[in-house]
Amino acid sequence: MKYLIYTIIILFSIKTNGQNSTEKKQFRIDLLTIEKTTKDTLIGSIIEVFSGKKRIETDITDFDGISIFYLNSKNIINNKILIKIHGMKCSVFEKEYELTDDLNAKIYLEYGKSEYTNPNQLSEMYKKLNIKPKPQYE
Repeated sequence: MKYLIYTIIILFSIKTNGQNSTEKKQFRIDLLTIEKTTKDTLIGSIIEVFSGKKRIETDITDFDGISIFYLNSKNIINNKILIKIHGMKCSVFEKEYELTDDLNAKIYLEYGKSEYTNPNQLSEMYKKLNIKPKPQYE
């Protein structure tokens, strides 16, 4: 019985960091790509996400110009990411974000000089950017 009391005291005095963690494990990134002048959504835009000098994620926008993906907090250096977007017929967009929570952003791209001018060039752009297509799950 006296050991039971000591055991209970020890159990209540142990700090349980696993349940009280304030650090986020993953960040949800929601992006909507829109052409700045026409306000049209841009389908098939290629997204690259960098942290430090390393690319940590890639994605492509769907038929509504939307891209949703998750970033592991372990891959993010100093809470900063750089998003680089290659939109069809658009100049390359780059912007740095500080992540403290999930990111939900409208990205305004501008028509301009681009190597990516046709949807048939998607696989060519993937090769150029050294991106492996993600498997599609149903």
